[in-house]
Amino acid sequence: MSGTDSPAVMTSDVVVPLPVPSAELRTGLLRDPYRFVMDTAAEHDSLVRVGAGPLGVYVVSHPDYVRRILVTNASNYVKGSMMEPLRKALGNGLVTSEGEFWKRQRRLMQPAFHTHQLQLMEEHVSACVQRAVARWEAAADSGRSVNFLDDCIELNVEIVLGTLFSTSIDPARAERLRRLTSQVFAGLASKVWTFFLPGWFPVPGATAYRRAMAALDAEVLALIDERRTADHKPADLLGLLLAAEDADTGAGMSDQQLRDEIFTLFMSGYETTATGLTWAAYELANHPEITDKMAAELARVGATELPAFAELPDLEYGKRVIDETFRLHPAFPIWFRSTVGADDLGPYRLPANAKIILNPQITHRDSRFWDDPETFDPERFSSERFGTEQRNAYYPFGKGSRMCIGERMSTTITQVVLSAVVGTFEFSVESGFEVIPRYMVTCQPKDGLPLVLRRR
Repeated sequence: MSGTDSPAVMTSDVVVPLPVPSAELRTGLLRDPYRFVMDTAAEHDSLVRVGAGPLGVYVVSHPDYVRRILVTNASNYVKGSMMEPLRKALGNGLVTSEGEFWKRQRRLMQPAFHTHQLQLMEEHVSACVQRAVARWEAAADSGRSVNFLDDCIELNVEIVLGTLFSTSIDPARAERLRRLTSQVFAGLASKVWTFFLPGWFPVPGATAYRRAMAALDAEVLALIDERRTADHKPADLLGLLLAAEDADTGAGMSDQQLRDEIFTLFMSGYETTATGLTWAAYELANHPEITDKMAAELARVGATELPAFAELPDLEYGKRVIDETFRLHPAFPIWFRSTVGADDLGPYRLPANAKIILNPQITHRDSRFWDDPETFDPERFSSERFGTEQRNAYYPFGKGSRMCIGERMSTTITQVVLSAVVGTFEFSVESGFEVIPRYMVTCQPKDGLPLVLRRR
């Protein structure tokens, strides 16, 4: 670890590098915890302990250890106290709940993400994308650049709101929800790393965050109440969640649980997809030969303007572009877990109650499992090259039973939007602009992504 030449030490309980010196904690973990964890994980092999005493966190990146944590011994690894900042915002939704309650909620919500339900979204998604393309065409014709991150957030908020609430939400209310959610998301990002701080430690922006949370709570609970008493109940996600009943008890979800699940779906749904699209556009802008190959595939399939959902399986190269984007820029670059009891990860032994950060961004760039890992190369996901070793080392949406329930929805929307952009435009990053990653629960370009568009 930088700042010490001490080798790894081994005890009967833990095999990890020596603790980080206090000075490094002050300048690293406390100043920029995400970057500090990423850099430390990249410098060490598979598992490293960051910090000392109560600040100690184990960062795991080896795919064998990840599989044990998320799949083969998942019952020993819970969300734990590290998820408390997220739990305060998302409540007891799918992302944060545990045990039997989580299993019940997963069963209740699974039908909302079946293929048939995704197909019902197609008309709404297509209309939203067509409106966005029209805005981008106007920008291209006038010579204006567009902030692609901001535009993708706006587009995906429109898609997710329509999917959740159908046409029952008016534009002014939609804009209010978008604004409040952005405020909550920004506040949440600043709180993710507060799990290692004492409860009395002041966190900037806490009052504004609480106010935004209260206002968003009121909006969502009002929408739920209005739908429960409405004569017309659209077959959108809210309608499906309201109608869902436990097969054993016949019980549905309470208003509070519906609020928690809607918060989770809305906040994670638009943010991950918008971020993924932005990174895909960034990589394609820097690799015009890959963009041209993707455009040629669209022309061959006859989907140059806006592909139908039924055409997406034929766009194999386009899907590889998205997979490669999520390899270099995973939807969630870190995952939190805590051990229930002590456990062995290879030659290492973790104690009970250990705080763990899973680091897919490092796993996805590990040269032991990926050839030339820093290069954007969609062909690495071809059937000839994407073997068992790579599959085990790839988990942008998690693994096992707790893999993100919205993964298919997110990748479908990403593929439709990206295909529409590539089929309609050539594009480049605005001259002189430097892309700087910033952790915001997802990892986004700090100042967005200004793109210069030209009609293809």
